[in-house]
Parts: sequence; structure tokens; C-alpha cells
Amino acid sequence: MELETTANASFVAFDGGVQQLSGEDTALILPFVLGAICAVGIGGNVLLLAVLTHNAKATGASDTAAMLVNLSATDLLLLALCAPARALTYRKRAWTLGPVACRMTEWLQHGCLAAKAFTLALLGRARHDLHSRVESDAHFKLKRTMMTAGAVWTTALAFPVADIVFSNLHVKGNVSLCVSELPPHSSEFVRVYGKVLPLAAYAVPVLVAGVCHVRAVFKSLPRAREASAARRGEIALSLLSVTAANALALLPEWGAWAWARHGAREGCGPPAALLVLAEVCMYLASALSPAVLLSTLVPLRESLTSACVRVAGRRAVRDAKKRRGSSASEERADAFDRTLPDLEHFWSGRQNPTVPDNTDPFPWERLEQGSAEL
Repeated sequence: MELETTANASFVAFDGGVQQLSGEDTALILPFVLGAICAVGIGGNVLLLAVLTHNAKATGASDTAAMLVNLSATDLLLLALCAPARALTYRKRAWTLGPVACRMTEWLQHGCLAAKAFTLALLGRARHDLHSRVESDAHFKLKRTMMTAGAVWTTALAFPVADIVFSNLHVKGNVSLCVSELPPHSSEFVRVYGKVLPLAAYAVPVLVAGVCHVRAVFKSLPRAREASAARRGEIALSLLSVTAANALALLPEWGAWAWARHGAREGCGPPAALLVLAEVCMYLASALSPAVLLSTLVPLRESLTSACVRVAGRRAVRDAKKRRGSSASEERADAFDRTLPDLEHFWSGRQNPTVPDNTDPFPWERLEQGSAEL
């Protein structure tokens, strides 16, 4: 598609989802797929946050739990803010959220992806330190953890700030398109930026996280007979699988992003099918991460099981009370399941009745007094 850009600027890519896709099915299938991923992912991440909170109250907070909370919050932001904007873009085949959202959409998405990668790296480092020093996770400091999370988000949102500068909204008649443009005086900067950002916000943190988890797994092997060491090895293996799954799911997104920046001048950008597939894989990883964590991490699985048992017990007690109340009301039915009349008011009116005095030898005198009073 030929797109008119500003003077001497070249088109790089669409921001906020591929716009003006051909085919009627894409306007229905893609929004439905993204909507289903958002619904499942938001519910799963909310459940994961609830389980982490319950586990922290039961066993105490830790650096690992804090990083898992940050990871789940990152996935929630991606699924609650970024994915619905893409679904709306695929439905309308144009950008309908205004110029401010156009400049912020790619920046917010890549900031969340960078925060996720940094969180995975810190999570791997926390598990590695736990295997190196047994007492490291026992000294949890909330202030240090909050400062670490703030540094993660500040750095992550600062890395892709150039996306705000290069994003622009183009209006062609009644159609608005959100695109990234490459000014002629910034071609060298964009070429360097297109290499540095994927390396710093994706490749290096994911590699660090993988190395830390692998070392943690190998450190737990010599002490595999100990129950605590075996459980730590299982946790490290589970977190390694989550890191590998996120790395593979985010690879198409970062690869397509770098391809679009390096091939802008030559006019050989990535195909639309690759861009759509990259977005679906990215959001699918955020939606499935809670299921993987809740099913593979033993502490979280035990907390979820205990919470489910507690909820089931409360429901059983409530149902038992309802059944006792219904059985008490059914006691007033006869053998033919006919409701017997309530005789409470009948007997209450006949309590302590007045007994006439039949010992009066002159009853006609009392009658005369009564007629006199009337």
C-alpha cells in the first residue's frame, strides 16, 4: 500500500496493529482471537496475583514472589491496554483512538516487553542467589524490592522513548492511519537504535535469566536427596521453562520490529502475516504464563489447592444450612405432602380463657347490674 508521509520521510511500519488489511475475515477473526486471549489472560493473571497474595500472607513475602507479581502486572498491562487497541484496529482497519494514543501505543507496548525481560532477569538472579546463599530469601526488605521495581519500570519505559518521536497520525479523507516514519536526518540513529533496543530490552535480559536458572538447576543436583534442595530445583526448572516460553514467543515481535527499522530505506519490510503472528504470539505468552506458573510451581499449586478447598468447604456449610432450613419447614407437611395449617394463632387466642363463675346463687342480680351499666 502506498502511503503519503511527511516531506522526505520514509514509511517504516504501522503502529498499533497492521491497518487496512485485505479480506473480510480478518476484520472478524483477528478481533475475536485477541478478545479471547485478553479474557483468558486477564482472568489468569488476576488469579495468579490472588494466589501470590495468599501465599505471601501464609508463608511470608520473598524476592521471588515480588518478581512474579511484577511479571503478572506486566502481562496485565499488555492484555488490558495494548491488546484491545490492536483488536479495535483490526476491526476498523484504521486507527480510531486519536493522535495521543497513536504516539503512546508502541512506546507502552515495548516498555512493557522490556519490563518483562528485566523482571525475568531479576527473577533468575533471585533464584540463583537463593541457591548460593540459603538465607538470602529469608531477609525480605520491602523498601529494596520497591526500589528495584521502580528502577525496572523507569529503565524499561525510557528505552523505547524514541517510538513516541517517530510515531505519527496520518489522515486520508475519512481514514486515519497510525504509522512510524523515518526522517532523513535520523537514518543512522534509527539503524543503531534498531540494533540496541532488541539487544538491551530482550536478548541480554533473557540470556541472563536463562543462565541463572540453568546454574540454579545444576546447583540443586548434588543435593537432590534433600527435600528443600529438590523443591528448589523444581522451582528453578519451572521458571526456566517460563523464561524459555516467553523468549520464544517474543522473538517474532522483536525480529519483525528490527526488520522494519533496517529495511525501511530499501522498502523491504516484514509481511503483514508475520506482524500479525508476532502480536498473537506475544499476547498468547502473557495469557498462558499464569497457567504454567500455577501448574508447575509447587508452592503456588498448594496455595491454589488450599484456597479451593476452603471455598468448597464454605459453600458446603452454606448448602447444609439451607438444607436444614428447608427440612425444618418441611416438618409441617403430612404423609401426603400436604401443608398443614398453622394453628399458632388458633391456640394463642385460647390461652388462659375466662372461666364463668357458676357458684353464684343469684345470677339474675348480675344480669340486672349489667343492663344498668349499658
